Amino acid sequence: MTEKILNATSKCPYNECDGYGISVIRLKDGSRKARPCKCYDDLIIKRRIKAANMPPEFENIKVNDFLTDIYSGKNKSLAINAKKIVIGYITKFKSIKETGKGLFFYSEKKGSGKTRLAVGVGNALIKNCNQTVRFLTTIALLNKIKASFDSEESTEGLIYEMSNVDVLILDDIGSEKPTEWVNNILFTIINDRMSAKKITIFTSNTAVELLNLDERITSRIGKMTIPIKMPEQSIRDKQSRAENEAILKLIME
Repeated sequence: MTEKILNATSKCPYNECDGYGISVIRLKDGSRKARPCKCYDDLIIKRRIKAANMPPEFENIKVNDFLTDIYSGKNKSLAINAKKIVIGYITKFKSIKETGKGLFFYSEKKGSGKTRLAVGVGNALIKNCNQTVRFLTTIALLNKIKASFDSEESTEGLIYEMSNVDVLILDDIGSEKPTEWVNNILFTIINDRMSAKKITIFTSNTAVELLNLDERITSRIGKMTIPIKMPEQSIRDKQSRAENEAILKLIME
């Protein structure tokens, strides 16, 4: 008698379990044994992606989905360089992780692809590097912490989570009003992450040194990230026009 999987169903993409990640095997001697199915890792990745809170439009985005041909002139060169750095960063992540160095994507132009590329990095680190990731705009993070003041959710717990997740993506830093409270919250999280050599990825409409934040924060961001200059061209506008043209064509047919 050869080994046989007893609980294989079509719910498993590999047809080796019942879809819940555990295969029940009948061994040659007739006994049974449970072992992780190939789909178990897939389930973990799905849960981590869901927990990461990525923007729905970018939830499944890959770095290779960042198309550099959509840019023109100098902006295309900036896009190609940014993508090259990101691919190298992901490929060498095991070594880079030990340094605690994250990434800082910046350009003045909104819709230039900063968030798309940052999320692409986050998704790759979940799938290929076994990392837990959280994505939040800086304003959403601050609002979430404020809301915890009047709820059962612990403010300290939120700050602890943001300080200790493997990879934190803070989108659009610099858009918040720099009050003393904002500076203190951001300093606490960023300082904790820098001290623990946790990877932090930022996107911003300005370079690090021009951020309207406490110098304690900007100096730490500068130390813990590699700056990546992004194109000064909106691909969001270009993609919106292409989508509208496609829909109009469908309507008029």
